[in-house]
Amino acid sequence: MPANLSPEYKAAEEEFRQAKDPQARLFCLEKMLSAIPKHKGTEKMQADLKRRISRLKESIEKKGGKKGFAVKVDKEGAAQIVLIGGPNAGKSALVEVTTNSRAQAADHPFSTRAPVPGMLVYENLQFQLVDMPAVSKEVMEPWVTDIIRTADAALWVIDAGHPELATQVNELEGILSRKKIKLCGPDQPLSAGHDPVRRIWTLLVAAKMDSTAASQGLIWIRERFEKEFPILPVSAMVDTDFTKLGKSIFDLTQVVRVYSKTPGKEPDRSKPHILHRGDRLIDFARVVHKDFAEKLRFARVWGSGKFDGQRIQRDQQMEDGDIVELHM
Repeated sequence: MPANLSPEYKAAEEEFRQAKDPQARLFCLEKMLSAIPKHKGTEKMQADLKRRISRLKESIEKKGGKKGFAVKVDKEGAAQIVLIGGPNAGKSALVEVTTNSRAQAADHPFSTRAPVPGMLVYENLQFQLVDMPAVSKEVMEPWVTDIIRTADAALWVIDAGHPELATQVNELEGILSRKKIKLCGPDQPLSAGHDPVRRIWTLLVAAKMDSTAASQGLIWIRERFEKEFPILPVSAMVDTDFTKLGKSIFDLTQVVRVYSKTPGKEPDRSKPHILHRGDRLIDFARVVHKDFAEKLRFARVWGSGKFDGQRIQRDQQMEDGDIVELHM
């Protein structure tokens, strides 16, 4: 039986020939294994690829490359949001059209090989979206889940029109579960104490809504997840206004914007101090300056549900849009 190798396989094979770094060569081999057609005609090739992958991994580990290899994305903006999804789910295209990044969007899977951050603007806030390599049992570096675990929240991007939608969803949940990562809605409590499971607030994005099969896929997604996650249908190819995405991320992260005010002057509304739902005046004072929490006597606040200049104490909970005048 002829192998009938796909263009994706041939492209990965060419990348392998040109790659010099062991980690890059390993990634290319894993990409080739993922892209190779699965039938009797390629069984020997599959076995050979698996042997080469195993040997290269052993070589990297002996040299200490595996233990020392790590990737980190410094947090910026109001919150860091990682995009999680299977191969070719539409993560890169979404980051490209909503941020200033140059994500490697492509029609073939595993086009993203490193985290790509970009800033999504919503009102006077910026959220850092991080395009990530696919979560897959075939090709996935260990640092992918390391970055997921340290993020503030996640967008789970699902190709709503994928012919094997349920299989992809179940596979991703299984991989993250084995890594002790639990995606959950913002109404669920996060990890506390010595809980080994990292719970991360997640917005489920039904992507590629411009495809013909997406409407049926969206029905399945809602039936399966509506009680667990907020769900947002999106088409990176057709949509031009992503305000709903920004608002959904704002709600997901539970960010609270509070503005500082100097007595006798107007507040600067272009630069909010970032707090989170439940934070108090004492937390705001600490954000403004590390010494203010100890020196704070009281504050005056202007905001929704309060009369102008109302005097408040340290334990007063802050609300989005509050303007605070600190008195030391």
